[in-house]
Amino acid sequence: MYSKIMVAMDGSPLAKHALDEAIFLAKIHKAELMTVYVVEYPHTYISDMGYDPLPITENLVSEGRHVIEKAECLMRSQQIGFKSLLINNRQTLDSIAEQLHKAADEYGADLVILGTHGRGGFKRFLLGSVAQAFVQLSTCPVLLFPGKHH
Repeated sequence: MYSKIMVAMDGSPLAKHALDEAIFLAKIHKAELMTVYVVEYPHTYISDMGYDPLPITENLVSEGRHVIEKAECLMRSQQIGFKSLLINNRQTLDSIAEQLHKAADEYGADLVILGTHGRGGFKRFLLGSVAQAFVQLSTCPVLLFPGKHH
């Protein structure tokens, strides 16, 4: 049923669980799996206000590479076909959800797996919900992997 599954990674334990589920589904469906990490540039501290943001930028990209490399090792050990994508676009005004949506479309994903951290109240207001925004944009099925278990 699925031939191309995309899973969003952010380095959290929740994303690792989502990756495990994606690997499980990829094996069942003999599907290719693509992990995607979007480097997040919080504009509140990455600005052009008189200091060099390069060290921060380099650390953010390095963290993304590390997350992708760990995912690749796991996928390789599970002997499934995979691709990886690190989206590093500091200049974009697109949200993380919009960047993930574009990646899913370009990849031709027929299933996208996202972790949802289950933030509520003020944290959700400040941080937004990537998962909710992505679901609203998506043109393919989305499997949400919940962060809060009740």
